[in-house]
Amino acid sequence: MPDSGALPPDPLSMLSSRRRRFGAFLLENLLIVVTLFIGYVIWSLIVYARGQTPAKQILSMRVVRLKERRTAHWGWMALRQIVLVGLIGLALDFFVSGLSLAWILVNGIVLVSNSRRQALWDMMVDTVVVHDPNDLYKRRRS
Repeated sequence: MPDSGALPPDPLSMLSSRRRRFGAFLLENLLIVVTLFIGYVIWSLIVYARGQTPAKQILSMRVVRLKERRTAHWGWMALRQIVLVGLIGLALDFFVSGLSLAWILVNGIVLVSNSRRQALWDMMVDTVVVHDPNDLYKRRRS
């Protein structure tokens, strides 16, 4: 984020594409296997503070809180990833993952009520995923 204190661009103008979200979904699962899960967990706990997951970091993506127009902080990421994605995913793995993936891919095409390309967990915590290769949403140190 620029040091000028100005707000970054509207996050809805920087939404990650459906292909990029799908790629992140696949990459997350590959990284879990490749890092033997524990490496993925440690990596995740570090990058949550930047509003990212390991795959989102690799693909220059961030989770942004819509109301504040700021990167989701560690607590929101933990809520989003561990509580919502993790527990729901464990409880209903194939159903929820497939439904969420379908939600990302068709949201805005078939479902006209929400064109923000949000997965179910994004809608629950009011976040969107943006493509941020220039680190416009990088959290400033206070």
